[in-house]
Amino acid sequence: MCNIGHMITTSHLNPSRPAWLLRGNRVRALLGRRNLTITEGAQKLGVSRSYFSQLLAGRRSLSPKVRRRLLTNAPFSELSPDDLWREPPEEPEAEVAHGP
Repeated sequence: MCNIGHMITTSHLNPSRPAWLLRGNRVRALLGRRNLTITEGAQKLGVSRSYFSQLLAGRRSLSPKVRRRLLTNAPFSELSPDDLWREPPEEPEAEVAHGP
């Protein structure tokens, strides 16, 4: 059995596990409006440029720590959570078999 903490902090995307993904196009647009480079954005977020680039490209999922930093650090805090990331889809309810 998988716990939610593990699903959220998975570093590389795994199709069998839901992932919190950064909305890279919206974050890039924000950086552009602020005349910030990807390197400067990574520094403001407190992560490496490589990791930030992977987040922007959708190749890495967001950890709870990085999600908190996005909400509290300018310029990212200017965006709402819905503008910053996509939440994992809800798990579908188990189908109930019906008799004949």
